Amino acid sequence: MADGGASTFIMLITGLLISSSVSALLITEWSAMARAAQKTQQGITFAGEVGLDFAGDPMMVDVDTTGTTPSITFYLQNTGIHPLDEQVVFVLVNGDSPTSVSATITGTTWDPNELAEIVIEDTSYGTTPFATGDDVQLYALVTTEVVSGISSSASMNVEVRLS
Repeated sequence: MADGGASTFIMLITGLLISSSVSALLITEWSAMARAAQKTQQGITFAGEVGLDFAGDPMMVDVDTTGTTPSITFYLQNTGIHPLDEQVVFVLVNGDSPTSVSATITGTTWDPNELAEIVIEDTSYGTTPFATGDDVQLYALVTTEVVSGISSSASMNVEVRLS
């Protein structure tokens, strides 16, 4: 009779040890899943706080075909609440990627509500030059500076008239 009580007690203790180990593992995994969900939510919130827009009159975008490398100059405004990275600007003109894209800002960072002057150059503009009065599609994509380990992007698409 005494052995029955001791073995039952040993089985009870063993069951408690196993269940506590499993519980600890489940709590650890739940915490990791909750952290991942929180990071995803921060990324979604961050992406909603990034914005980019064309600045200026879309019917009067500067084109210069007089030099050896023709260029188009326009302005983009950071309409979000996070700084954008002026070093990472991707532009398409009528669906084609130009040879060179440069972004110039007045300060050290492209902060919210600030403008960036975008100059795109391509030697092919000289062989089939754009002329004053031509309508072209501009597409721009920029990324943000990394904030708390998160980065996002913003884009804009507009039809403009060259002048």
